[in-house]
Amino acid sequence: MGNRRTAGFTLLEVMIALAVFAVVSAALVRNAAVAVRQTTIIEERSLGIWVAENQLSQMRIQVRSDENYPALGTNRYAVNLADRDWEVVVKIAATENADIRRVEVAVSAAQQPDQVVADLAGFLGRY
Repeated sequence: MGNRRTAGFTLLEVMIALAVFAVVSAALVRNAAVAVRQTTIIEERSLGIWVAENQLSQMRIQVRSDENYPALGTNRYAVNLADRDWEVVVKIAATENADIRRVEVAVSAAQQPDQVVADLAGFLGRY
């Protein structure tokens, strides 16, 4: 009988291919996890910005007069948006013009009130 070589892969070639596949798979799984985390962060920031914009818009649409002109100081509100609870901190400060107030709105998740996810600044006039 002659020396006959069969076609196919050796055990060493298969093991190298599996090692390469394992490294590539690990990198893909890591990238997918990072993408999911970034999506969650972006979603939370987007919702936080909506909460801040809603708060500032509610303050802007109120009919104002001398009696209900926003007082200086800080107020806290609890808001629910998209089945999530948010804490809203509104700081009202004076400006050089007595008829205009600076409003700063900071939004955080109710479970993590120290971690601000969105902040927004605007102005309110007396009239």
